[in-house]
Amino acid sequence: MLKFIILGIVQGLTEFLPISSSAHLVIIQHLFGIDKNVVFLDVVLHLGTLCSLLFFLREDIFVLISSFLVALSDILLRRRIFYVWKYDSNFRLCIYILVSTALTGYLAINLRTYFEKLFYFIPLVIAALIVNGIILLSTKNLLYGQRDLRHITIRDAIIFGIVQVFALAPGISRSGLTISLLLFRNIKNESAFKFSFLVSIPIVAGAFVVSIKDFMGDTSSLPLVYLVVSFLLSFFTGIFSLFILRKILKQNSFYKFSFYSFCLAILVLLLKLKGFF
Repeated sequence: MLKFIILGIVQGLTEFLPISSSAHLVIIQHLFGIDKNVVFLDVVLHLGTLCSLLFFLREDIFVLISSFLVALSDILLRRRIFYVWKYDSNFRLCIYILVSTALTGYLAINLRTYFEKLFYFIPLVIAALIVNGIILLSTKNLLYGQRDLRHITIRDAIIFGIVQVFALAPGISRSGLTISLLLFRNIKNESAFKFSFLVSIPIVAGAFVVSIKDFMGDTSSLPLVYLVVSFLLSFFTGIFSLFILRKILKQNSFYKFSFYSFCLAILVLLLKLKGFF
């Protein structure tokens, strides 16, 4: 049971906080002997974090979907595509989210095998954690962004979609990389948080679908209570981590996660030297 509790908590925390879920997975797998091939468990964990993300951003999601449907009907029935594009910022935002997701998805499909091979190269994980820390630390003075979600552009979406794929590298945090990018693009803290995680919804959903696909060939059986515990912990810790991250961003303390990333790099290095990997 302890392993499933640990997995649920780590999944919920590292999926959203800028501390690299892949690096933590490397440590946990080796220290606790957790089998990464228990596919159904992976499905449950991803479902938990997906639900936490949908719950946390439910109001924004509702507004965007409703606005998109209204705008789409206006375009199809009244043929006011240019008017809608110019004056409906929520419709534009939906399109930009789709653009970023499509770019990331295309690149991830073509580069996934390469990144998966790097997962087991521990020196690279250590180097990536250091890079992750440097990226986070570099946001220290980016305190006063001037642009909000209404000012996101197609250029932002394209850059975001391309850069996001590098989070496949073990040790690089998706949220850390993408939020830092948006802060560098002069996006306000709250808007950077929302755009990063709104785009992550189809990404997390995609990971869930892939897990479901792999599960079709999985013959392992796990006690139901273990799966329920893992789901609930990943769900609630996911909500908690999103709340904490947004609060830290509002306090302009996002860069402080860099110190954790540096410490984690040192820990992985020490474990490597001790022969754990």
